[in-house]
Amino acid sequence: MTITSEAGTTSGNTRITVSEALADGNGYKYKIAANPTIPSVGDTCSSGYTNWNGSDEITAESGKTIVVVEVDGDNVAVAVGSAKVVSAE
Repeated sequence: MTITSEAGTTSGNTRITVSEALADGNGYKYKIAANPTIPSVGDTCSSGYTNWNGSDEITAESGKTIVVVEVDGDNVAVAVGSAKVVSAE
C-alpha cells in the first residue's frame, strides 16, 4: 500500500493519502512512533492502533513514522504502508 504524508491545514496535523482504493467492508487503522513495528499482511491489528476514516487529518509530529493498515472486519491486515510524517508548522 502506498501512502504519502503532507502538511495539514492546522498546526501539528498531517494529511495522509492512500493511493490504492479501500476494499468494500474494510477500514483503516494507524499508529505513529519513532520506529513503529510494521505488521505483516495477515496479522491482527487491534491494540495499539487508532481507527481512521481515510480522509480526516491526523495530529502527528514531523519526522515520526506513520503506519497505515487496511483491515478486514476481523481487524486482520490486508495491506500495509508507512511514511515519514510531514505536519503543518
